Amino acid sequence: MSFTRCAFFLLAGWIAACTTDAEPLTTGDEAARRSKNAVPKLVLVQTDRPPRLDGSLGDPAWSFANRTRAFVETRHGGVAPVQASAKLLWDELYLYVGVEVHDALLRASHTERDDYLWEQDCVELMIDPSGDGKNYFEIQVSPRGVVFDTRYDSRRVPQPFGHTDWDSKVRLGVSARGDLDDQEADAGYTVEIAIPWQAFSLDRKPIAPPAIGDEWRANLYVMDLIEDQQQAAAWSPLGTGDFHVPRRFGILAFEGPAEDMVGTNEPLHISTPKSPGAQTLESPASPH
Repeated sequence: MSFTRCAFFLLAGWIAACTTDAEPLTTGDEAARRSKNAVPKLVLVQTDRPPRLDGSLGDPAWSFANRTRAFVETRHGGVAPVQASAKLLWDELYLYVGVEVHDALLRASHTERDDYLWEQDCVELMIDPSGDGKNYFEIQVSPRGVVFDTRYDSRRVPQPFGHTDWDSKVRLGVSARGDLDDQEADAGYTVEIAIPWQAFSLDRKPIAPPAIGDEWRANLYVMDLIEDQQQAAAWSPLGTGDFHVPRRFGILAFEGPAEDMVGTNEPLHISTPKSPGAQTLESPASPH
């Protein structure tokens, strides 16, 4: 082997030894790594006219709301087994959440408040106003209009299901596109939730709504029962089968009325979908 060829292979080997996936050499690689760990962000328009809660997002107020991107598979952000998206608005009294779900078979036999709705079909919302993973709130609503709500001091504390005596005092509008709990094909359902700001008070003292420019952390989920297996979708993927990962919650950015808005819905990039298909949850109680 000539000296020139020998020197080339030695140099190539030295470069290969010094280059690892953990230490990207290019700006593009670094940007891709940051993008993989990003969470989605949604700008919330302030409305001067509350939407009518009738189980439809056809009210004119919703036309000004930004819509989330389609919900994704809960672990890695791939294609979700359930099609869903949400719109959010706010005013001086309420946070408004509207979720549209496409579901071919509706299962919602629970009828009592704080029944374990996550065992069947439901929309689920977790909200962390301070963004520090403490004192966060969970609200679930089924296609039947039943509510489960609770509050946590920190991640899954107290066990097993938080402070279930917490009452969110939500107002609802729910409509099902099909008949519940039969064997006929359905089309899905829509849930509208109006959450009073006072629900987020920890000491029952009056609290003010967010100020323009404030940011809260939150995540939205859809649970779907298929035969004896549960599947799910999320706004922000979590990297695990547990839904209680506040650091992976998305960002809600509170802004002014639509006519004063400069930006719009600004979803940040999530990791490239790895594999389509349903996710099997670890247990009925663990993910919700």
